[in-house]
Amino acid sequence: MTPQYDEIAAHYREVDRVVGPYREGVEIPSLLHAIGGLNGASVLDLGCGVGPFTRVLRRQGAAAVLGVDASVAMIELARRREREEQLGVRYEVHDITGLPVLGAFDIVTAALVLHYADSRSTLERMCRSAYANLAPGGRLLAIVGNPGLQPEISQPNGFVLHRPDQLRDGDPYTISIPTTPPTSLAVHYWSRAAYEEALQNCGFTDVSWEPMLGLPADAEPVGLLFSARRPEGGGEGRSAAVAAVGAGRPV
Repeated sequence: MTPQYDEIAAHYREVDRVVGPYREGVEIPSLLHAIGGLNGASVLDLGCGVGPFTRVLRRQGAAAVLGVDASVAMIELARRREREEQLGVRYEVHDITGLPVLGAFDIVTAALVLHYADSRSTLERMCRSAYANLAPGGRLLAIVGNPGLQPEISQPNGFVLHRPDQLRDGDPYTISIPTTPPTSLAVHYWSRAAYEEALQNCGFTDVSWEPMLGLPADAEPVGLLFSARRPEGGGEGRSAAVAAVGAGRPV
């Protein structure tokens, strides 16, 4: 995933021109609705890219926000935007398949990240990284590729999916974005059941699929949104994660 996003960083403004309106009109409102309130929360954003979600989460009242991404180029762009508009968001370079414990966060978010998993074991490693960085009782909220989308037609955010009609979990396919020049993303197909199984295998409970807002009644969302909870029981909780992110150190 890292090389393709290092390349995308070079023309990210063009990519954002295409996908930005859908993110602002559908994905962000849906995520905030599912979270239900951020006052005083600590948030870890997995696969943060240049930080569009991290900045919104901070503006909406999160006490501390840390964004991580495997792409050095993306993180540098995110840090540049933070220097231009200082919100107190921190960014670090990490591959979420081998993410260390960075804190005990109230919320972990992952927007259009998990579909880069190329195997069930990789998908579970990503989910375990989220679980390990949640405080007991904390929630993971992730936007994932919609397995029900029709291929070879333009989606509401401009994506075109190039894949056969019949796919098995883990099968690769390509997404094209109508930029100049065109941008391609290599991703993998995962069903709802596969996500649910991976989450349960990692210890998550209360797995549910949340509504996607801001779409016409007959429109199919580009991504689906799920939430899952790390069960209660032990851990340092919110104050430790907030202090750690604010101080720029791991818990």
